[in-house]
Amino acid sequence: MTPPRWNIPHAAPVIAPGQLHGDLDARRASAAHVIQLGDRFRMVYWGGGKDGKNRILAAESPLDRPNDWSPLGVVIGPQPETVHNSVGPSFPFLLPVDERRWMLYFCAWGHQPGKRLPNTSGAAISDDAGKTWRYHDANPMIPLDRPYDAQGTGSLWVIRENGTFRMWYTAIAECFNRPVGVASGHGESIPRIGLAYAESGDGLHWTKPFDQWVVAPRAFGVEPYEYITSKPAIIVCDAPGTPRYTLWLNTFGTAYRVHRLTSDNGTDWNWSPRVGPEGELGVGAPGSFDDHQRSYPTMLRHGRELRCWYTGNSFGDTGMGYAVAAPD
Repeated sequence: MTPPRWNIPHAAPVIAPGQLHGDLDARRASAAHVIQLGDRFRMVYWGGGKDGKNRILAAESPLDRPNDWSPLGVVIGPQPETVHNSVGPSFPFLLPVDERRWMLYFCAWGHQPGKRLPNTSGAAISDDAGKTWRYHDANPMIPLDRPYDAQGTGSLWVIRENGTFRMWYTAIAECFNRPVGVASGHGESIPRIGLAYAESGDGLHWTKPFDQWVVAPRAFGVEPYEYITSKPAIIVCDAPGTPRYTLWLNTFGTAYRVHRLTSDNGTDWNWSPRVGPEGELGVGAPGSFDDHQRSYPTMLRHGRELRCWYTGNSFGDTGMGYAVAAPD
């Protein structure tokens, strides 16, 4: 399959740090997840505050003006009394389960004894359609009990199919010495991170049916050397003759790039033809907010279009951009 033809209509960020929530996202506006609710888009995103803490913030925009965002405030914030989420949540994923019960999944930042990266995955629950939230009482939600996620977990994507919650999540296996001659964005000791898979009957308690990642970094199989595959975004399609699942994820060698895979079952994935080292979304023009990397996309099908909100340089220190795929 050929990749979508992406149009990026705005040279500037559509949400800049501090634009919507002042001090609460003054340092970072990043890693959005967007869903459609009636005649509006609802966005949840990672706000990095002036106080050094993380929060999940919300905004809404009309369908016909998809970047006319109005702030809705804080959804969830830090839990200073905890070890795992003392710095606060990031990388949100919003899932309305029914008219009343909603789930919000996130990557927590805290202090994990013996772990290099301080990240785990958690959940918050709303019983009033997103008006108020409470943290799940058994966070971290995903135990670090497999070799492929022993050092931590992070961003994720969840789909509910036939009563089963299906999760694809960022899984941190280990840190290892940078191979000789390989460029790295993490110094001499680099993390090995892939995409893992789990299933649940209630969206809170998960089983892991596989003994390995479902998408692993390709190492020396691509240039530059790739040691991370992370931050999934999945679209499900029922059109005859097309793969049922399309997955966009981030790869990392020296910077994040967005690449695409397809699958008929959601667990056996095929890499799409590579669109050069800059990935499917490329990078912005020199001097722009996204001239180093475009990462952390959320994908949403609206009519025949694909709409994408992505993160610019420095993991959102410069804000988020917007892309639209030509009709297929």
